[in-house]
Amino acid sequence: MTVGAIDLYLCLHNLKYIILLRLSPFFYYSSILFDTPPKKEVLIEGSDNASIAKALELSSILPSSVTDSDDAIVNYNLEGWFAPDTYYYGENTSDKQVLTDLYKRQQQALNDAWESRAPDLPYATPYEALVMASIIEKETGVAEERPLVSAVFRNRLNQGMRMQTDPTIIYGMGSRYDGNIRRQDINEKTSYNTYQIDGLPPTPIALPSAASIEATLHPADSEALYFVATGNGGHKFTNSLAEHNQAVKDYLKVMREKKAQAAAE
Repeated sequence: MTVGAIDLYLCLHNLKYIILLRLSPFFYYSSILFDTPPKKEVLIEGSDNASIAKALELSSILPSSVTDSDDAIVNYNLEGWFAPDTYYYGENTSDKQVLTDLYKRQQQALNDAWESRAPDLPYATPYEALVMASIIEKETGVAEERPLVSAVFRNRLNQGMRMQTDPTIIYGMGSRYDGNIRRQDINEKTSYNTYQIDGLPPTPIALPSAASIEATLHPADSEALYFVATGNGGHKFTNSLAEHNQAVKDYLKVMREKKAQAAAE
């Protein structure tokens, strides 16, 4: 079953029928569970993201940089607009009702956080905050780290520094990403690679949770400008490049020790 650039996959899992929502051209999912298989298989009419945006009345919300882009990845990209979670719907619920509900939930979370946002943030619009929230979502799965990651990116943007975040490299590569980021990938200038572009990428790169949206607009009180994985779960946050370089060395040491231990076993 296909809705232009949005695919819905139906499968049976634990006696629940699950529809997995994928926002093309990448792989970010929401799951919608039915007690019985949905009878309706004709999805929102239209063959592209622009048609879907019109059907869900999103066209007026997306910035012109998205609706008028010549970049196939950017043009009418609907990434980020649907709240990721598990939802229960009746078998007669239409595809438009489901997607509209997911959109309204995400819009409400974004509006609520925006209205109470912290001062001195580098985001001119709620959409820019949604873009940042998607990056935070991809950078850490540790709940308590989200406000710190948010603080790092706020600090970097406010100081005119590039974000230099790996998930934006991956998103810009699209289907070419094979699990590894090479020097040539870091040096490639795509619409999304924040090692090569200033400021934010043009669209979200994932479906951000309400927690990531909240963290984006209420960052931690921190002067950190860098973070790197520790190798033992979580990240090390540092204020200077010298401290960051040492944290990178510490991470590489941990990874070498783990590799040696695994080989010995």
